[in-house]
Amino acid sequence: MKYRSIPLTALGLLAALPFLAAANDQPPKAPSKVEPPASQVVMPTSMPTLSVDQVKRGQRGYGLSVFAGTEPERFEVEVIWVMRNVSPNVSYILARLEGKGLDKIGVAAGMSGSPVFIDGKLVGAVSFSWPFSQETIGGITPIEDMRRLSGLGPLPATPLPPVPLADIMARKIPADLLERELARLQPRLAGGGLPGIVWATQGFGDQSLAMMRRALQTVSAAGEARPEDVPRDLEMGGAVAAVLVDGDFGLAGFGTVTDRYEDQVLAFGHPFMGLGPVQVPMATAEVVTIFSSQLASFKISNIGHTIGAFEQDRQAGIQGRIGATAPMTPMVLRVAGGLGEKPREYKVRVAEIPLLTPSLIGSTVVAGLESASYTAGSQSLDMTARFKLARYGDLLVRQSFDGASAGSEAAAYVLAVAGFLTQNDFEKVDLEAVEVDIQQSPEPRAATLVGAHAERTVVRPGERIGLNLDLMAYRGERFRRSLNIDLPQDLPAGRYTLLVGAGSSADAARMTLAPAAPVTFRQAFDLLNTYHSRRDLVVLGVYGGPGLSVAGEVMPRLPASVRSLWSAAASGSAVALRSTIAQQITQTLDVPIDGMVQIDLEVRRREPVLAGEGNDTGAAVAVGTGGTEGR
Repeated sequence: MKYRSIPLTALGLLAALPFLAAANDQPPKAPSKVEPPASQVVMPTSMPTLSVDQVKRGQRGYGLSVFAGTEPERFEVEVIWVMRNVSPNVSYILARLEGKGLDKIGVAAGMSGSPVFIDGKLVGAVSFSWPFSQETIGGITPIEDMRRLSGLGPLPATPLPPVPLADIMARKIPADLLERELARLQPRLAGGGLPGIVWATQGFGDQSLAMMRRALQTVSAAGEARPEDVPRDLEMGGAVAAVLVDGDFGLAGFGTVTDRYEDQVLAFGHPFMGLGPVQVPMATAEVVTIFSSQLASFKISNIGHTIGAFEQDRQAGIQGRIGATAPMTPMVLRVAGGLGEKPREYKVRVAEIPLLTPSLIGSTVVAGLESASYTAGSQSLDMTARFKLARYGDLLVRQSFDGASAGSEAAAYVLAVAGFLTQNDFEKVDLEAVEVDIQQSPEPRAATLVGAHAERTVVRPGERIGLNLDLMAYRGERFRRSLNIDLPQDLPAGRYTLLVGAGSSADAARMTLAPAAPVTFRQAFDLLNTYHSRRDLVVLGVYGGPGLSVAGEVMPRLPASVRSLWSAAASGSAVALRSTIAQQITQTLDVPIDGMVQIDLEVRRREPVLAGEGNDTGAAVAVGTGGTEGR
């Protein structure tokens, strides 16, 4: 499978969103005679360092960063002083930066990680500045803090799913979930600094870019580098990229290499996403130019070759290794319908980061919808998502969405399911691949179930009865659907309730009537596979029959003696059930539906009910969303 390299903009430590501004009329000039080019700056394999305690006010040195192309160039540095212990064991060096037009453009986003040298020793990395500053003053992260990154080991990661399993079943998923999850990736600096990372995207349209900017602050589109224009290795002061998505769509962050020794690479001088141990592809890059802005200038860059992987993402910066490999999850998105265009297929790979992968999958859905047709405006979407899991096989979920926010709701739904899979607290799950198919219609199609009645209300076990359903179509056109159901043979005499409605409403009712919170991932996986779409018309047959919910399993119609023994043995872990779901019937419709109605029947038996055969009394629980009651 072939994936293109993706473009990106610069990574910097700026608090506010720099919108694209006009380029500086005077682009950076070639180094003067008093500024030796980077090729003449001798770099030992392991550069000697200067500690914070050795830094003095007024010391002068220089830094290296790429201002255009791929060659690091020199700028001048004058130490102002040290901000000590802005948080426990965190200090920064403040310095004034000069040369290369920095007096006009300021500290540009994308200079993050630019190494600073004093007396021939490495001091640290340019890592932040302030917007609207009238002076080119930047913060420098000490190199001793960054070099500790190479010795750090993994930490236990315990993220919680963004949406609980029960809320996924009931479709209680916030429409802005994707933006909220992306916004969590914005790290915070000690001392109140806000690192405004410049994210680079490829293939995202205006609306999806606007969403990304609201969530991530600094986002820009860019082009891609020709293979021959970028190096196949990294050097101090060179441009570097952290790649999160590649393929037909791309997302990455861009900055500068601070230190390089043996196979180790240190960069940025501040958190990328602040996630601790990570596995993110590391690539070379090329700087197109620097755009000047009164708010905050920034670099525009292209990505090059993947040559390693970042492994640590901490307060002091990011650390990676040349030659390391970061696994990525393949994803295929197919979009059909819409504006009459031919079906479109998009292929990407997303970084395998439990806290981040779901957001990347959701972002790809939004980008694909906009690329194939549109994401906003009146529409209807039928979506099928297939998650391929090692050891468990395929999880197949279907859902329909209507209205102006259908696109964002579809992305949020996929995100919620992927979030549960990657962040569940039962076990680590290997998500091998994701496939999403979307059928788009130009206007909402959902109908509302407003009434239902049975052809008769006095019935006998095992009989077939007909149901007539009244629905209100989009824009008010009324229509009727009919179906036949066969009643269970072992129904006890008494009240029997039919709950008739949309698949999502039926799922919520099922969890209310027979709650069985999973205690293993296998149970959760099986439960997810039972979720219904809004195109599913579901009939639940319910009667009063006490049972138990134990260890994620439902045991209906238990005799009182058995229930007592279970409750005593389980020490309160068993949940008593007042009702029994005797049957479930599903019929797929050609349009999505909303709502649920209730039909009450009276069951009469020809023979006496045997002892223990559901002869306990109990009222059925009615779960409705409006509508009429058929009798």
